[in-house]
Amino acid sequence: MGLFDRWRAPAGGSAQSTTTAIRRPLLPVPDVDGPEIDEAVRAHLERLTAAAETDVDSLTPEQFDAALTSRLVARDRLQSTGLGFSYVVPFTDHIDEVLTLDLPTTVVTLPDSRLAATRRYVPTLMGIGRSNLVRQMEAADVEHVRLGSGRRSVSALVGDSPYTASFARFLLDAVDRWMPRADLHGGIVFAVPNRHSIVLQTCATAAETRLALELVPEQAAEMFDDGVGPVSPHVYHWYHREITCLTEDAGDGSLLVRPTPLLEGMMGRGGRRAG
Repeated sequence: MGLFDRWRAPAGGSAQSTTTAIRRPLLPVPDVDGPEIDEAVRAHLERLTAAAETDVDSLTPEQFDAALTSRLVARDRLQSTGLGFSYVVPFTDHIDEVLTLDLPTTVVTLPDSRLAATRRYVPTLMGIGRSNLVRQMEAADVEHVRLGSGRRSVSALVGDSPYTASFARFLLDAVDRWMPRADLHGGIVFAVPNRHSIVLQTCATAAETRLALELVPEQAAEMFDDGVGPVSPHVYHWYHREITCLTEDAGDGSLLVRPTPLLEGMMGRGGRRAG
């Protein structure tokens, strides 16, 4: 069984996912590269950063630029490391764009101190990182799968690259590449639950919009809990190049789905509790 086989909709249409509720402790997990938590995270990241200093110092400027890649990560994870990431660019609520080095054996997230040591403008470095992310997307082995059961299923883009979720930074390009016939006139409801996947559903019809608001949160919750390298369980609506967060913490460990007026009009009903 492959990494994502247990989530995809089978050819015969039988259900593969039984998760219907979105409940979890919504606590910040500050590690941006692994599952450790709390003080173990800080120690882990400090070791990675120390090791990276040696690796990075050995890179030529050309090698550094070739490895520099932007990445989407959970805002809480960055803030909780204590390493300093004041330069990051907000992607949307709960998710920031940060710079990393895609090294042969690991991905190293770069704090303020490392960028300052380059003596280069952050916008210049960010531009290089985004260009390299696009190149990663163009070369990535990504599969378009269906999650759920039969007609009650939504799409996901899944891949082994640790930058797969970050392709949401260029969501239109990603959809055009792997879902070229998608009708985008109603926008896309999507989530980036872990670093290997993007869950999404187009909203071209009322039925698609209902599926998006019912199933994308459920699938995102399951993949956030079970996937390698969790990013965020939150769900978003992309429409005309603007991204709106559709979920908020209900205060009891669950997420409340709140459709925008546009989505409410498309599906003919108001807000609902996920699950």
